[in-house]
Amino acid sequence: MKELNNENVFFNAEELITNAPDQDFDSCLKCDFNLKGSELYNTYRVCSSCNFHFYIKPYDRLDLLTDRKSFVEFNQELTNNHEYTQDELTEYKKRTKSDVERTGLNDSVITGIGTMGGNKCVIILMDFSFMGGNLGLISGEKISLAIDEAVSMKIPIVSIISSSGTRIEEGILSLMQMAKVTLSMANAKSKKIPSLSLLTNPCTGQAYITLATFSDIILSEPGASVGMSPLKDLKGDYGSVDFESRASDSMLTRGLIDSIVHRNQQKEQISRIIDLLNNNHKLVYENKESSKPNFSLSNLSIDERVKISTSDKRPSSSIFLNKVFENFFEIKGDRLLENSDRIITGLAQLGSQTVMVVAQENTIENDSLNGLKSSDFRKCSRAINLASRFNLPLITFIDTVGHNMTYNEEIKGIGTSLGETMLSMAQMSSPSISVLISRGGSEAALSLDISDRRLMLENAILVMGDNRDEKDSLNQPSIFGAKECKDLKIIDSVIPEPVGGIHMNPEECFSLLRKFLMIELAMLNKKSERSRFKDKYKKFRNISDFNNSYLYNLANEAISTKGKIRDYISKKISDRKKKIRNIKSE
Repeated sequence: MKELNNENVFFNAEELITNAPDQDFDSCLKCDFNLKGSELYNTYRVCSSCNFHFYIKPYDRLDLLTDRKSFVEFNQELTNNHEYTQDELTEYKKRTKSDVERTGLNDSVITGIGTMGGNKCVIILMDFSFMGGNLGLISGEKISLAIDEAVSMKIPIVSIISSSGTRIEEGILSLMQMAKVTLSMANAKSKKIPSLSLLTNPCTGQAYITLATFSDIILSEPGASVGMSPLKDLKGDYGSVDFESRASDSMLTRGLIDSIVHRNQQKEQISRIIDLLNNNHKLVYENKESSKPNFSLSNLSIDERVKISTSDKRPSSSIFLNKVFENFFEIKGDRLLENSDRIITGLAQLGSQTVMVVAQENTIENDSLNGLKSSDFRKCSRAINLASRFNLPLITFIDTVGHNMTYNEEIKGIGTSLGETMLSMAQMSSPSISVLISRGGSEAALSLDISDRRLMLENAILVMGDNRDEKDSLNQPSIFGAKECKDLKIIDSVIPEPVGGIHMNPEECFSLLRKFLMIELAMLNKKSERSRFKDKYKKFRNISDFNNSYLYNLANEAISTKGKIRDYISKKISDRKKKIRNIKSE
C-alpha cells in the first residue's frame, strides 16, 4: 500500500469513513505497517508502529470509554424529517437517508448517560461518519437537551467530538444551533457543572467553537486536526498551510488544549479527571500546636540564606508537586498563545481533598532576562478562576526571578496579564495557600501570593527591586529572609529546613511542608468564604502595623515634634528680643 502522510490521511478521512466504515485494514494507512494480528489495532484501531489513530465507530468508542453496559442513550426519537428544509433540496434528503441506512444513526450526535470509572456523566458524541459530524437542527437540539440534563442531574459533561463544521443545507437554522448550544453551556457553567472534551480527527467548525472551547478540560487524540476552519479552506485562502500546524501537537504547544491522550488511556484519564472534579471531601481540623513539629530555626545571615536559596541543588517546583501531592493531572495552556513550562498548573489531591496547584518553575532558562511572560500570567489566571468556580482550594508555589522585561512582552500587555492574575487571587472564593520555596522576585512573586495563608521555607528569600544589572550599584534589590518577612507580618509561618538547606534532607522537608499544608487547609475549610475574605483583607491592610495604633503613635509623634518646634521658635524670638533690648540700652 502506498504510504500516506498526515495531510493526505486527513483529506481522505471523509471518503475512508464513508466508504469503508466496517473495513479492517491489513496495513497502516500512514506507515504501511502490517496490522494483522495486532492486538492494539484489533481493540483500539491504533497502529502499533506509528501510533496512527484510525476511525472507530461511535458505539465501539462508547464501549471503550464507559463502564460495561452502563451507557443508556436518550432522545433517539429526534429524527431528521426535513420539514424545515427547502423542497428543492432533494440531494440533501437522499444523503441523509443514505447515511441513516449506512451508519444506523438518526443524526450526527449520540447522547446519553453512562459511567466512567464509576462516575456518572452525560455523554455527547459527534460522529464524522454521519454527514461529516456537522451541527444541524436535530443535533443542536440533542446537544442542548443533553447539557440541560447534566445541569438537572448535577453531573459532568463529557463530549467526544469529530465534526467538519456547519450543515450548510439547513442554512441559517444550522448557524443558530451555535447560539442554542452556547446558552446551554453558559447555563451549565453558571451551575458549576464540570465539562470535558475529547477531540478526534477532524474537529473543526461549530462543534469546535462551542463544545470544545467552552469545556473546562480539553483532551485530544494524537494526530487530530483541530481548529475553527477546515484545513483545506485555510490552504485555499492563505496559500500553503501544512497539516502539522493544525495537528493536536501544535495546538498543545500553543496552549489551546490540555493534553494529548492515546486511545487506550482515554477511559482512565477521563475517569481520573472526573474523580478529581467530583471529589467533595474536605480535610478536617487538627490541633495546630500539637500537630506541627517544633523545630528550631537557624541563625544564618541573609547572605548565607541567599546562597542556599539560589543553589543548583535546591529542588524545583515540579519536584515539590510530585512529593507533596497525589494523583496530579497537569492542565496546560493559556488558551490563547502558549503553553509555557515556566508555569505548572493542575489538579491534585492533598490527603483526601482535591486542590488546584499553580507553581512557578524557575529553570535555568528562566533567568533574569527571561522572566515570566504575559502568557504565563494568563495561564495562572485560568487555573485560579477554574479553582474559584469549582470551589477548589488553591495552593501556589513561588519561585521566580521576576517578570520578563523585554519590549515584546510590554506590547503584549504583560502588565495587564500580571494585574489580572493578582485580581483573580484577591477575588478567590475558595481557600488559598501560598508557599515561597526559593526566590520571590518582586511583582511576579506577589501575583501568586495574595492568599489566605502565606508560608515561606526557612532559606527562601523575597526580593524587592531589580538586580538584573549587577554593575549598577544604584539598582541593587532589597532582600528579605523568612525571619524578616515573619517579623514584618508579610508571611504567616516559616517552614524549617534541614541544616544547610532543603537539599540536605529533602524528604523530611517535603513531609513537613505537606503536614503544614494539610493543617492550614483544614483550618481554612472551617471558615466561610466571607470570613476568609475578611481575614485576608484585614491581614494585608495591617501589614507592618499600619493601622489605627500606628496612626495614633504617628499623630503623637507629630504633636510632640510640633511642640518642640514651637519651643524652639519661642526661644529664638525671646533671645532676639533680649538682644534688641540690650542694644537699645547701650
